[in-house]
Amino acid sequence: MLTEAQFTEGVAYARNNFQAEDSHLILDKALIKDKFDLTGMKVLDFGCGMGGMTLWYAKNWNCEVTGVDIDNHHITIAQHLQQELHIDNARFEKRNIMTNPFAEKFDLVFINDVVEHIELNLLRRLLASVKKSLAKGGKIFISYPPWRSPYASHLTHIIKIPWCQFLPKPILNKMLEERNHIIVGEEEGTIKEVYTNLNHLTHTKLQEILDANGLRTLFRKSHTILNRATLLKKYNINFFPFDFLVTKEFLLVEPQT
Repeated sequence: MLTEAQFTEGVAYARNNFQAEDSHLILDKALIKDKFDLTGMKVLDFGCGMGGMTLWYAKNWNCEVTGVDIDNHHITIAQHLQQELHIDNARFEKRNIMTNPFAEKFDLVFINDVVEHIELNLLRRLLASVKKSLAKGGKIFISYPPWRSPYASHLTHIIKIPWCQFLPKPILNKMLEERNHIIVGEEEGTIKEVYTNLNHLTHTKLQEILDANGLRTLFRKSHTILNRATLLKKYNINFFPFDFLVTKEFLLVEPQT
């Protein structure tokens, strides 16, 4: 059951993702604004969470946006925020697209900060289902922190140590036990569950899954700590050992013809 405290926390988090330019999604927003014009599109936000980005797409473009998630708590909060913001060109629903696929087709599917949370064999099947939901010429945009990222553990906000996933397991487990707490989600109820269920995704692993599903990469942007320097801003610096500095990977993919 979604408690009042969880609800309040979730709405604040989703509202920040929607409106703040200093949220963890700032890179996603900047790249999406640079690469896409969603006007007139049918957009699917897969794994929409609490809806902040779904509503951001709908607010910034005259498009039709559908946000889906398997977590009841997330959808409840997303629908509340939609009503609060009076955004009409978005809808939210709880849906497992493998068992309940869409009859309609989408021009663009966003999968932001989702793929690293899904077991790899299941991810392969999910992307196959997403592919089937594409309209002719449709594309999929994927963003995620690769496992070597300083922030890939999803724990740095409570442990305050970048790359803490590489600490000796007994030390990390002790720190995690001391700081573990209940979160908003229904499917993953604690921060420890979130960390435990991470799939340690790398670009190589994701590329294998994309290849298996007949999805080709149109562009890849690897954002690293080094890109903060003006002279290096445009470059993909994702080779060893600089791959440990990649904070987020962005890919646009489409079905192979």
